[in-house]
Amino acid sequence: MSITVIPTRNENTITFKVDQTLLPYGKSLPFSEPETSKFHPMAEALMAISGVNSAWIMADEIMVTKDADIRWATVKPKVMETIRKVQAH
Repeated sequence: MSITVIPTRNENTITFKVDQTLLPYGKSLPFSEPETSKFHPMAEALMAISGVNSAWIMADEIMVTKDADIRWATVKPKVMETIRKVQAH
């Protein structure tokens, strides 16, 4: 699986573009509460990562926002590994 990291204007948010369809085009699912993330396996896995405070799943992208006091160097590898693991199932 190929994952392209796309920076955003917000230094705490990164878009992870994948080469697989996650949702039908035009659909998106935002998750900012851990309780709601249980409705989607990708959101549940991402929200379980320490430092991640929201995930927005789109057709072939996942926009992840981290806590401001956590460095991307800590979170980004875990996010990429999680995306690969969940999509492999």
